Amino acid sequence: MADGSGRAKRMYTGSDGEGWGPNRGGGEFRATEQDEHQSIGRTETVPHPVSPFRDEARDVATGHPIAILPGIWEIRESLAPAFDTPETWVSLFLITDPTGHASPVMIDTGVPRSTHTVILPALEALGFAPSDLKVAVNTHSHHDHAGSNVQLREATGCQIWIGRLDGPALLRGDRFGPDEIPPHSADRLLDGGEIVNLAGRDYEIIDMPGHSPGSIGIFDRERGILFTGDAIQARGTTTQGVPGASNRPAYRNTLATVRALPVEHLLPAHAYLPFPPAHVTPGSEVHRYVDVSREAIDTIDDRLASAIRNAGGSATIAKIADTICADQPRTPVLAAPILTDYLNQMAAVGRVRHDADHWTLL
Repeated sequence: MADGSGRAKRMYTGSDGEGWGPNRGGGEFRATEQDEHQSIGRTETVPHPVSPFRDEARDVATGHPIAILPGIWEIRESLAPAFDTPETWVSLFLITDPTGHASPVMIDTGVPRSTHTVILPALEALGFAPSDLKVAVNTHSHHDHAGSNVQLREATGCQIWIGRLDGPALLRGDRFGPDEIPPHSADRLLDGGEIVNLAGRDYEIIDMPGHSPGSIGIFDRERGILFTGDAIQARGTTTQGVPGASNRPAYRNTLATVRALPVEHLLPAHAYLPFPPAHVTPGSEVHRYVDVSREAIDTIDDRLASAIRNAGGSATIAKIADTICADQPRTPVLAAPILTDYLNQMAAVGRVRHDADHWTLL
């Protein structure tokens, strides 16, 4: 369907309302009539910097909020220039109150530029002033999820919340490509089992370690909606080639936790293969997502051993990564460091040995 200008629009329908959102393929965002009349604050249109990595075709780095579910919007940020994978972006989420009474909340803040190139434009598109944003929750501390905490807090006055065990990582600072992420602290450290009110609804904090020590999920039990960040990764993204789990026992426990929850809508932060980006539904597909995630992590050691064996019993990490990712158009940039971590774990139990630049099967 199109508006008077001929631009495509997309409708969502749910038990608590319906409205029009943008076409996922691009095009100008059209706020819902409800959003236009019931948002907390209106602000005059102000110019925002345009991202040099703006991708209209994928609606990445445009600042257009994409309707996912009633009161939930996806904001897509590019991973360039750190990663040259335009088909993989980070999905930030904006939670709003359809009644207009509660303040909006961000899930993750993206990379350093994200505040000004995508988050503030998205808030403005929905009729919010920067000061309407009171809280941003980090699913974990990595540079593409907590990278704009400092800028967003300065621009809006919002608080930054994060899982307790990932809080210390913020104090160390980080980098995203050429951009520095200054050391900073969170305003609140969250523990699993806490109930927090976000945009007028109760959400349960779910401990989801494995990818990082303090990764958390944010779960609306009544609606079966779970924001997962990077906590469960299916077969990985085109940036990775394989799932990244620094602590595999913890990662397996996280998968079991999610499998036991009544999740109908799983909202991950990246397009984890072979699933669509941002929104995995219904519950049967969520179960398949978890099962694929478990299979991928359980078979990686045998796949690594097979790759070394097929290379004659010894191989460089580049050769191993090329073999593991042979079904992809190119070997992802993060494949080698992730696989090196898994090989180190295999070396610790005597399955492989590292000599100079080669890994040897024992």
